[in-house]
Amino acid sequence: MKRNAFYWIIQIMSWSFITLTSLKYSGLADETPMYRLIYVCTYMILGMGISHLYNYIHESYDPENFTSRQFIVFPLLGSLTIGTCFALTDFIFFNRSRYLHGEIDAMDCIFFIFDNIWLVIPWFLFYHLYRFVQVHESRRQRILAAEKMLKVVELENLKKQLNPHFLFNALNSIKALTISDSRQARDAIMQLSDLLRLSLNLGDQQKAMLSEEIKLAQDYLALEKVRFDNRLRYEFHVQENIDNILIISMSLNTLIENAVKHGIAKTKNGGLIQIEITTLGHDVIIKVRNTGQYNPQPKTSANGIGLDNLRKRLELHYGSKASFSITNEEDTVLATIVMPF
Repeated sequence: MKRNAFYWIIQIMSWSFITLTSLKYSGLADETPMYRLIYVCTYMILGMGISHLYNYIHESYDPENFTSRQFIVFPLLGSLTIGTCFALTDFIFFNRSRYLHGEIDAMDCIFFIFDNIWLVIPWFLFYHLYRFVQVHESRRQRILAAEKMLKVVELENLKKQLNPHFLFNALNSIKALTISDSRQARDAIMQLSDLLRLSLNLGDQQKAMLSEEIKLAQDYLALEKVRFDNRLRYEFHVQENIDNILIISMSLNTLIENAVKHGIAKTKNGGLIQIEITTLGHDVIIKVRNTGQYNPQPKTSANGIGLDNLRKRLELHYGSKASFSITNEEDTVLATIVMPF
């Protein structure tokens, strides 16, 4: 609707300007008001009618398949057609008597044809420029839609990899207990059931509330606490009033899983995991610090999936607006996520 309204507004404005300009240089400006009104109405109807027919014919072709030659030929043919129609109309209805009385000659009529052609060329240039912009914008929107769909598919594939990875780590925690303490193993299985219920609820979402992510992390650490006992200690330091912030689902838990698997589990006396969550401006900052040292290993089906997926998901969601880093400090490892909310 808006596009059609814009089209007709431009039609009326442009052909009003062309018609009044033609009237000024036609030698008829001194005629009676009624005569000039008939002239203006005739030219307006003729110009808008032929140009609308031109637009109808032009839209029947796919402009994306136009060659550069067609982009040149179409405006020239349109200008020549309307310019000639203007000149013939002017001669037949308005200047014929002047020609018969010798006031104008054949050369004047020929020049008048070219004058009319030059007069309507700007309309065709503007029309084709507008159509070119439309085609370019339509192509750009389709590309963006395709890229967005590709991102959604890629994110879904990453989530499908991430959930089995999370389950794999949790089952590893229980496996050790089945030999050493069957009672604790049963308790751990119950905790795992609750943990999986929450993780599945989050699994259908690309983003989750921070409070849900923290609850998942606390349940996971409680499960790991059964396995490591006093070797695992953890602390949460969360800024107040930010529970409803949306972050990428499973992002916090990915960092904590990495801290347990590559930090606490590989340290003889275990250690401490500190989770700090704050905001700065429009960014949420998640820091997970754990005892140990980070030594990247070659990626296999069971190694490196979590952090690699986290990087990809951050990039797909936020591009350069988000960042992820993991660094070794003295006796600890610091993993940091910064993402907008």
